[in-house]
Parts: sequence; C-alpha cells; structure tokens
Amino acid sequence: MTTPAIPHNSIGLALGSGAARGLAHIGVLKVLEAEGIPIGCIAGTSIGALIGALYAAGVPLTRMEEVARNVDWQQMAGLIDPIIPTSGLIDGKKVAHFISELLPVETFEELRMPLAVLATDVESGELLVIRRGLLREALRAAISFPGIFTPVHFAGRFLVDGGLCNPVPVDVARDLGATRVIGVCAIPEVEKRPQEAFLPNPRRDQPRKNPLFDFFDSSMVERLLRDLWPLGESDEPRHLEKGRKPPGLLRIFAQCIAIMENEINSLRLARDGADVLLRPELNGVTLLEFNKADEIIHAGEEAARAELAAIRALTGH
Repeated sequence: MTTPAIPHNSIGLALGSGAARGLAHIGVLKVLEAEGIPIGCIAGTSIGALIGALYAAGVPLTRMEEVARNVDWQQMAGLIDPIIPTSGLIDGKKVAHFISELLPVETFEELRMPLAVLATDVESGELLVIRRGLLREALRAAISFPGIFTPVHFAGRFLVDGGLCNPVPVDVARDLGATRVIGVCAIPEVEKRPQEAFLPNPRRDQPRKNPLFDFFDSSMVERLLRDLWPLGESDEPRHLEKGRKPPGLLRIFAQCIAIMENEINSLRLARDGADVLLRPELNGVTLLEFNKADEIIHAGEEAARAELAAIRALTGH
C-alpha cells in the first residue's frame, strides 16, 4: 500500500503544538468541514500531529469532540506509567495504547490523505519529518514532552516533541505538496518587555538558609530545588513574597518549553508565512488544562469563523 497522493492545487493544514490548547484544532476542523473547505494534506506537531492523524484516518470530528469533552481527565491519570527517572518521568506506553484505541488504522499508508508528523532527535537536535510506517510509534514520539515523557526509540534515534524545532509546520505542509496553507497556532502570542530585576542584599537578621543553597546564586535554581526539597517555614528566603509559593517542578518544565516554543514560533512564522494563520484566543488556558476542552474547542471555532473570508479566498470562490 502506498501513501495517498495530494490532490492538485490543494490546501494544506499545519496544526501546531500547545498541549491542552491544541484541542482548538478540533474547533478549526469543525468549521472547515462545515464550510466545505477541501483539505489535501496535514502536517502536525505534538498534539497537532495527534489530531491531524485522527482526522486523516477518518475519525469523525463528533467522536474527537466527544472524547475531548467527556473523558474524565482525573481518571486519565491512570494512563501515566511513572518510572525511576533516567531520561523522563513517564514511560508513555499506556498513552500510546490509548491513542491506538482511537485510531482505526495502523500505518501512514492507510490514511485517507498525506500526513507528516514532526519529532526532534534529542541527541542531534535534528528535526525529523515522519511520513511512512507505523503511525502509533510516530505519534508517541511527536507528543513526548521532553523531561516528562521518556524519548521514543524510533529508527535508531531517540525522539521527543517536534515543537522544539517547528511548533507550526507550515513549511512541511508545503513540502507535502500544498499550494496554500492554513496554519493553526495554539501558542498564545505574548508581548514580553525586558525588565530589570535585582536581589536585595541579605540582612544580618535574615534567618539562615538551607546550606545547600549557599552553592547557588540563581533564584531559579533555588526555586527548582525547593520543589524537590522543601524548606521549613523558618528557612524561607526573604526575597520570596510571603504567602506566594514557587511554581512546581512540572510547571517549570512546561513553562520553559512554552517560552522557547513561543520564540521559535515567532521566527518561523515570520519566515514561512502561512497563507492564513489562525490564532485562537487561549490566554486564559494553561498547557495542562484539558478539562477546559469545551472552552478550547469553541475558541478554535471562533478563530476559524473570524477568518472565513480569507479561507474561502484560498479556494478561489
């Protein structure tokens, strides 16, 4: 069986990363399908790869929406298979099994349209575009959030989330043969202004800190260590606001990746330029708030409707 060919003069979809925010892709697809916008191929990163694969496999959007909205995300914690930390906190095999139960096909060649899934070689830093072979393993690599999930051994490489290199793969959709590309970016655009910060000089009456912190000058490192080895209240550093807790370890992982992806995304979108770029309004949603599926999917629908005139223009009508 061969990979399906892309129809001539097709529109491609580039579905980006964003963890829970990426559920907005379902809303975008709902509008495109309702409006009869023909999609010839999909390139996906991270959760965009997963949703793109489900759509390319013929899974109805009503089914995707039902799973996203009705799944008990607290019970889903049972899919997490923690391991002794070496290269990640979670193995991910149970998550891969869950994905395979949703997919009606096993290989790329069985899909109804061309699909490209992006992953990053964690050792070399290379971006891999996967288009053939076992779909489940490719998706498992594409969603392997670094530091949380262990890298996936695939084709002699160790792979993690493709969003590290290409958060919204507009250029990959064009490489698949699309002449026009709709990009969907679920990473909120943040205006960051440089700020000057300083740490106050220690006071003589300041309580003695945990001696481990004497080896570190960085408050970021200190906060990270506090997650792993909390201090007693009497040892709390004075430069932290009273009553304000530092972010947890997993939140630090997630936020650091999100900050980097935002910067990479800005540079890539400026260079690759989608014909239409959709950015759902998701500033009130964090990376792990899958329980807000209804709100997120609705944001995707609203973003697509707001650009319907531009989208219809891509079809020549």
